[in-house]
Amino acid sequence: MLPLPHFEYFAPTDAVEASRLLALPDSRLVAGGTDLLVSMKHRLFEPKLLVSTRRIAELRGVVAADGWLSIGAGCTLREISRHAVVQQRLPALAAACRTVATPTLQAMATLGGNLMLDTRCMYYNQPAGWRASLGYCLKREGTTCHVAPKGRGCYAAQAADTVPALWLLGAEAEFVSVSGARRVAVSQMYRDDGMDWLHVRADEVLTRIYLPLEDRLVAHRKLRTRQAIDYAQVLVAVSAPGQPGGLWSAVISSVAPRPIRVESDTAEGLAELAFRGSQPLGTHLASAPWRKKMVRVEVARALEALDVLSRARGVGA
Repeated sequence: MLPLPHFEYFAPTDAVEASRLLALPDSRLVAGGTDLLVSMKHRLFEPKLLVSTRRIAELRGVVAADGWLSIGAGCTLREISRHAVVQQRLPALAAACRTVATPTLQAMATLGGNLMLDTRCMYYNQPAGWRASLGYCLKREGTTCHVAPKGRGCYAAQAADTVPALWLLGAEAEFVSVSGARRVAVSQMYRDDGMDWLHVRADEVLTRIYLPLEDRLVAHRKLRTRQAIDYAQVLVAVSAPGQPGGLWSAVISSVAPRPIRVESDTAEGLAELAFRGSQPLGTHLASAPWRKKMVRVEVARALEALDVLSRARGVGA
């Protein structure tokens, strides 16, 4: 069993105090810890101070008001997937929460933690000794990206299950710091950089996620090696036009540092555009050409699920 590095632990009671602590050197926020603690055992992160969200009340609860559903960033994925309003009005989000790892981990992992999830790569998410044998990698301790040795950047992939669905559902994230609060669209949170993957300051605390309670038809698909535990080979969400003459949309993730959005005038053309717009690299054990082909397949499957959903709601797709 790999040991954790030594660290101090604080559990403040409000987000502003957490922000003050995060402004200290070598500090890091921990929520459910299902990904962070594993990364710490692998020595990918070695913070001197862990700031816990578990006692911050404003990160709890699911509230529907004024046409929006507000979800605390500290709510667990299981809590969200079982919430009646989420199941009835936002089934794609419920489905995305249910595909994360296992039921045991869903009872610990939080929605905020999933949105802030570190990018992943087969050369990066490994114990320190394994990485040392390759001379480490550009993202951690090394100078070369083993996925693209002649490139200049890091290509670790964004692989958070809930992000594609939240993107198409029009979700907004609220961040709090000592400087105040701000809201940003989930679609604007991510950079095309595997090393610096978030448009978020180190001292900002993700407090709540807001979703408009509109009749948006969105479907979620996840392709993984095993139907439990594994991170995605390909993640997909698709949405139908919100009005006549609108566009069909897909967000594809786990193929690049930033999720990719494509749009089409027709449902039939969406899968092909997604295939053309996705260029997976060797960040996963499965081959990049196979994953690229599966983008087309998974978008088509998501469109089938969307058709079933529209019929259930009595909406012509």
